[in-house]
Amino acid sequence: MFIGHYGVSFAFKKAEPKTPLWASFVGVQFVDILFMIFILFGIEGIRFVPGFTEMNNFDLYYMPITHSLVGGICWSILCFLIFKFVFLRSKPYSDSLKNKISGLIGLTVLSHYFLDLPMHTQDLPILFDSGPKIGFGLWHNKILSITIEVTLTLIGLILYFRATKPGTTFGGKYGMQIFGGILLVLAIATPYFPTPLTIPEFSIQALVGYLALALVAGWLDNKRLPVES
Repeated sequence: MFIGHYGVSFAFKKAEPKTPLWASFVGVQFVDILFMIFILFGIEGIRFVPGFTEMNNFDLYYMPITHSLVGGICWSILCFLIFKFVFLRSKPYSDSLKNKISGLIGLTVLSHYFLDLPMHTQDLPILFDSGPKIGFGLWHNKILSITIEVTLTLIGLILYFRATKPGTTFGGKYGMQIFGGILLVLAIATPYFPTPLTIPEFSIQALVGYLALALVAGWLDNKRLPVES
């Protein structure tokens, strides 16, 4: 799962329009961002194995800190606390609204595990690397995997556009539609990209991609207006 994760980000804008899209874009990929940093320093591990699945060549053989169920819960709680007491500290919101927004950000982090679960091979730990690992392996079917990615993204975009309305600028009127189209193209095309040759190349490309998508999403989101309830 890659682009499909962002469907959650878009959908949560419907749940609470004040939830910043850049933050939920970072949230859904938070554990992958950590993973890309960890593999650079040998804290977690990946191998590139040609033909490992139809979707990619990634043997994700060691990632108990970022991609375990318990790890996901802990990271989501941490992100809830950071967002509430750091990013929302100076916002003139009620405490209940701060809790709601921060809770949604925490849930975006936790959602990563459950969206990865149907796609991954049996490489997702529950607690420790030595314990059970789960994954339903849909990455072995490229067409089905792409269909799921596209469907999740489309559902999220539909909910997002129901929660917001166009702004007055070109970006506010058409920017998010263009961005959404790019995401759908990426959902289809990503499995056909060449596999990086080295772990640093893979990690840096991914980190730059996560950052760029979050920045663009946040910028375009600020140009749209919430739908009045």
